[in-house]
Amino acid sequence: MSDSSSFQYEDLIDRLLLIVTLNSTLIHFILSSQVEESIDPDRVDSLTQGLLRTRKWMEEATTMKGIPPSTQNIMGLIVKRLSQVESLLPKLSDKAKKMESGSATQEILSFLDGKKVPVKATTPAGTQAQSADSELVPLVGDEQVKPMEVYRKVDIEDDQFGLIGQSQRLIQQYSPRCHILLPTFWLESLREIHRYRSESPYLGDVVELPARILVKIAKGLLTEAPGARLLQDLLKHREQENYLNGSEMERVERAVAKYFQGIEPVLREDKLDVKDKILEAKTAFDGFGWGGPELEKRIIKRLNQEVEEAIQNAETGSDPARQVIYAEIAKLLSKLQHALLAEPRPREILAQMKP
Repeated sequence: MSDSSSFQYEDLIDRLLLIVTLNSTLIHFILSSQVEESIDPDRVDSLTQGLLRTRKWMEEATTMKGIPPSTQNIMGLIVKRLSQVESLLPKLSDKAKKMESGSATQEILSFLDGKKVPVKATTPAGTQAQSADSELVPLVGDEQVKPMEVYRKVDIEDDQFGLIGQSQRLIQQYSPRCHILLPTFWLESLREIHRYRSESPYLGDVVELPARILVKIAKGLLTEAPGARLLQDLLKHREQENYLNGSEMERVERAVAKYFQGIEPVLREDKLDVKDKILEAKTAFDGFGWGGPELEKRIIKRLNQEVEEAIQNAETGSDPARQVIYAEIAKLLSKLQHALLAEPRPREILAQMKP
């Protein structure tokens, strides 16, 4: 990269290419959100982080020594437009998080459990609207019929395959010489998956298949190139961080909750639409987050390969249930990648790793 205080056309080309890439990413995000009819708040937040750094990088260029006035004016307009988009994205993220926090299904379950819920403005024909404070009155007898619980989340994880203990021991073993925040992120994702329970015979595959991939990711960071060397070098320049903060953990929890929502038809043993699930996975893969130019891409590429492999397993599998599970795993890994890029600490680490 050229001297930041002196204008160079080569540097300008790099910055404008980045703007083109960012513009394409934003357009893809808008179109894919329209197709999916939902917005991923983690993806919005990761885009916001990337946009913030790009805007600052472009802003620096407008004050370079020797920059032509016409070029400075054009870049100033680009910076202004980026700032406008930057101010809108957090509002979009807040709305998306509110949409993820509740659903019609949760509202119905609460109503059937006898809890008070707001009454919708519309009432089916032939029925009398109840007030918001009214309780559900059973039609027969004194007992209410509760819906069958397909899965539930508990506070303590069940390390049924020994994968959590295995990963914890490995991270502890390497912690004296490697920075462990990134492996810990994948460990916490692994733990979160093990906090879900179900009576379904498919629960084993639903938990074990993604869990083994998460173990592989964490282990690869600590024991394989380039992660092992990069994490060792990072510890020389950065204090050890061995826990996730509240915001980081919240993103992990939301990603895993989304995974179980997507996998629910498998646990219910419903008829599965494998083609649609694979299409959803491919759409998520198309929007995979690579971050800005300042981030170390080799580690991100490893994760990208895991997503691609999960999609291949979904496409080539012969068991519909496993095909759907692998499609949802691809979506889970993509969402966790957006979660990483949405948080300042992981982004800082990936930036510090870059040579």
